[in-house]
Amino acid sequence: MSSNPIRARMISPDEGHHVLHPTGALMNIKVFANETGGLYSLMETVLPPGGVVPRHIHTGEDENNFILEGQLTMQIGEDFHLAGPGSYVVAPRGVQQYFKNDGDSNCRFLTTFTPGGAEGFFREAGELIRRLAPEKPSREELLQLQQRYGLSYL
Repeated sequence: MSSNPIRARMISPDEGHHVLHPTGALMNIKVFANETGGLYSLMETVLPPGGVVPRHIHTGEDENNFILEGQLTMQIGEDFHLAGPGSYVVAPRGVQQYFKNDGDSNCRFLTTFTPGGAEGFFREAGELIRRLAPEKPSREELLQLQQRYGLSYL
């Protein structure tokens, strides 16, 4: 008898855990790590024109991004990429990364974290932002969340 925690299911476009990233990006966590035995997590992000995901490093997981619409200028370590629809960009753990939507339309992309877990930062940060609105979370509150999830914004 298998003890595989992964179950078959479909997640519709409007389902998931919707959060607002501290940078203003709209995120929808589709699959949490606890639903995959920790193997991975998956989220969809919409980054508006001019939107930036600041320089950061994940210490415990690889970040994999698949561009669905629009384009992202991405710096992974020392390498720069202009990623458009159909592009898949891997950001290994421990390597600095930065994304910017230089286009004039939204960029929509899927992100998997392997192993999963980093999505918890985005869930908690989004809940903090929602709870404090219209005020913003303090730097200290965000730093505590980053430390909990092995994430460093530079």
